[in-house]
Amino acid sequence: MGAPTGVTVRRFALASAPYGAFNGLVAVGLPFILRQRGIPVERIAIVEAFVQAPSIWFFLWGPVVDLGFRRRTWIVVLSVASALCAAAALGAADGSRGALTTLLVLASVFCQPVSSAMGGLVATVVPNEHRGRTAGWSQAGIFLGGVVTGATTVWLSDRVSATSVAIVAAALIAAPSFVALTIDEPQPQIESWRRHFSDMLGDVRGTLARRDVWLGLLFFLSPIGAGALMDLFSGIASDFRASADVVIWTVVLGGALTPLGALIGGVVCDRFDRWLVYPITGLAAAVSAGVMAFAPLSPAAFLAGAAAYALSVGFCYAAFMALAFQLVGTSSAASGTRFTLFMAAVNVPVVYMLRLDGWGHARFGVHGMLAVDALSNGVFAVLFLVILYATKAHARVAGRTDSQSAATSRSMSSNV
Repeated sequence: MGAPTGVTVRRFALASAPYGAFNGLVAVGLPFILRQRGIPVERIAIVEAFVQAPSIWFFLWGPVVDLGFRRRTWIVVLSVASALCAAAALGAADGSRGALTTLLVLASVFCQPVSSAMGGLVATVVPNEHRGRTAGWSQAGIFLGGVVTGATTVWLSDRVSATSVAIVAAALIAAPSFVALTIDEPQPQIESWRRHFSDMLGDVRGTLARRDVWLGLLFFLSPIGAGALMDLFSGIASDFRASADVVIWTVVLGGALTPLGALIGGVVCDRFDRWLVYPITGLAAAVSAGVMAFAPLSPAAFLAGAAAYALSVGFCYAAFMALAFQLVGTSSAASGTRFTLFMAAVNVPVVYMLRLDGWGHARFGVHGMLAVDALSNGVFAVLFLVILYATKAHARVAGRTDSQSAATSRSMSSNV
């Protein structure tokens, strides 16, 4: 693998955008559109839950990206399929709710492995020393894709027909994926499908036998970088006496600062040990939430705290993806499958931290919610730093012991 140019690395931002665009449609555009069409909030919540479920379970079908096509081709195929299903769902919003939910779940099923294909593509064409920047650009593209698609569909929903909204949403999801075709990727050589499946299975087994992979999965399953407060800030605006205009500014700042944090974090991950960067980004998220927890309940504190948290979450996102790219390693029969495992793992804390933060608000109010999020990030960040220090100290001791043993053996041999 040769070193990619800056232009090539930036292409990963657009190639990753379909994943964020679909999720932006689901998280922002869809609830607004469905509520506008008279669907009760309870029903909307049920639809959202069903649509989000594949983000945890897609490791069951994610390995498809390691079969047949180039990974860049899979990015396009999956993005287009997801876009068509999403457009059909928006068209069915006034009809059968069962059809609406089914189509959206199918769109999610197609969309989730886009990240798997991206991981396999990076393993094939990007050397490890450039994967931090690649992670930063990819996360920036994912987030901006979500912001643009969510905001655009909301803005169009009461200005144009439902069909037009569906077409625009589909275009925003599918169009960026075609940039992946401009990334130079060798054609996979599969001489025997039986041998290929055997290689994939062996690759996955070998991956799960690695100690660093299990440590990485432990990192990814932890609360670090879950960013749950990003989905809850608008709900606590009233606690800070923040007006609708302040909330809008919070969204605007978040839309700018999170990708900025990802880009900065990506550069940092190429210059420093990614294992250390990951928990340190968790400390940054803990500090931003902790300071906000002790701040006065004012609109200014709300705006500043949300902005700081958004920036820190951008750091966290880049740190996750850079470490995941590193763990994927070199190109192999199951590179996409490897990355699928990491993506599925990192989606788990998003779910339980939303529940935990909500519990904090119910028991202790807004300060309690912020403190719960800060403590969750901070405690695990410190714990992982201790583990990393102990692991490296043990490795140094083991290294010295091996050296001493070797020297002793040489000495004994010479005496003999």
